[in-house]
Amino acid sequence: MLARRLRATGRTVLRGIVLAAACGLAACATPSSSPQAVQRLDPAELARLEAARPGAPLSLEEVVRQSRAGVPTAKLLETLSATGTRHAFSPSEAVRLREQGVAPEVLDALAAAQERWARDQATADKVRRDTEQAAALDKAKAEAERYRRQSQPQPYWDPFWPYPYAYPPGYPGWRGYGGIGWGGRIRR
Repeated sequence: MLARRLRATGRTVLRGIVLAAACGLAACATPSSSPQAVQRLDPAELARLEAARPGAPLSLEEVVRQSRAGVPTAKLLETLSATGTRHAFSPSEAVRLREQGVAPEVLDALAAAQERWARDQATADKVRRDTEQAAALDKAKAEAERYRRQSQPQPYWDPFWPYPYAYPPGYPGWRGYGGIGWGGRIRR
């Protein structure tokens, strides 16, 4: 009876080991769906992405050249918007560009893009400055807290005494140091 029970238990344990090994091997055989895995784009998708990428900003000479070549104002405005072209120019430069054939709408778009960029830069500078100030304030608070904790008197701890604090003066078991020997006092 006992021998039969031991054989049945041995078979159960052996089945459990075989099942665990099979699960372990199955886990090793499954492909990894890691987010770090490299996924290649097909050439058509890559070409579509390249076409959607904005080009380099146009220089003022290119804007003048396209205006003289007869590019419609709407198309030129679209190109300026897509490429992120912005230029800061003085009123005299605006008059010179107008005389060279650049439409007033294009000049207005260039000036508006420059104003947007300047406003965005000012906002970004303010956010960066506020972030730096907040980080400096947090650092100063942490430093002050660390200094406060270090400057507080630490509790007395004697590893050879069973209580964390010594007896206070005036306590019946207190013996002050000084005099002759440890704990002895000179009495008069």
